[in-house]
Amino acid sequence: MFPPLHPACRLVARPVMACLVAAFASAGVAADAPPCDAVDGLVPLCGFVGPEDIVRAPGGRHLVVGQMGDPGGLALIDTQGPSAGPAATTIAPADGWGDPACPAPVAALHLHGLDLARRADGRWQLLAVNHHGRESVEFFELSPGAPGDGAAPAFAWRGCVEAPPEGYFNDVAALPDGGFVVSHMAPRSTEVRSFFLALLGRDTGFVYRWDPAAGFSEQPGTASRYPNGVTVSPDGRALYLNEYLANRMRKIDLATGERLGEVALEKPDNASWAADGRLLIASHHAGLIGLVRSVRQPRGEVSLLPFSIIAVDPETLAKETVFRHEGPPMGAGTVAVEAAGSLWIGSYVGDRVLQVPVPWAP
Repeated sequence: MFPPLHPACRLVARPVMACLVAAFASAGVAADAPPCDAVDGLVPLCGFVGPEDIVRAPGGRHLVVGQMGDPGGLALIDTQGPSAGPAATTIAPADGWGDPACPAPVAALHLHGLDLARRADGRWQLLAVNHHGRESVEFFELSPGAPGDGAAPAFAWRGCVEAPPEGYFNDVAALPDGGFVVSHMAPRSTEVRSFFLALLGRDTGFVYRWDPAAGFSEQPGTASRYPNGVTVSPDGRALYLNEYLANRMRKIDLATGERLGEVALEKPDNASWAADGRLLIASHHAGLIGLVRSVRQPRGEVSLLPFSIIAVDPETLAKETVFRHEGPPMGAGTVAVEAAGSLWIGSYVGDRVLQVPVPWAP
């Protein structure tokens, strides 16, 4: 999901847009958060602040969560509890991880999209989009706990790459060559204007490709309307791009930019790989006012925006809705990760991750 609308509403030049922004500003949000109690078998795990993206750590027992609000940083879920808590993180720069000119963080990191992959030397690399203190992609090394003892993984900050001046990042995915792709939603200085242009059918952003030697370039074939989740195929050849305000996912050849296919999905957010090889994609169901009301909420408040989790075959792009929800204990699901017989669903706002029995489990 994209970050909440910025105070830069004053940058909106057209009167009709200013009127729309004023109308949305007057729309209230629910003041009372749903209790942290199970509802019809849906179990919230609380104690987070904006747990927007989740990845599965090696071994499958622990999940890594990025928090978009204070205190920020990484958190962990032990699925055998389940229980949650902050992840042990140290600052330990390493040569070759990120841009050598990017300094160590001096403030809490508010983390958005995440991606976990193995580097060429076998070490585990976690990439995380950060919005606090700087717009950047942060590099962490994940050290798994000893096999069989249930020890939680630990993290060391290894480096970063700062965004171009107008960069406004959302999600990130590693590439086999040591680089990454990251979705750029719209120019930061025209955020609100770009949002409305996207609603009118205009492309507002694209996917950046970062190479350790060449830096940033625009990935061909990715111009889109508020690009959101990005996923790279296991062989590194295809990019799956979720176009939030175009209501579709596109499959793109990373080498040529050729469009390999697309599937209609309502407001698709992040994606993860299911055990059966399908992509699990979070999809939001809301009209314009309901959507803006939700993204304007304070980071700690729970949204009840209706959402679905849709499984998509990466080859045929056939889709199946595997979970749909409206109401307590949580809405605005942004990602679903399969682990320990459950789907674990995060959100860009609120204090909770939702645990749902895997719909296709026997």
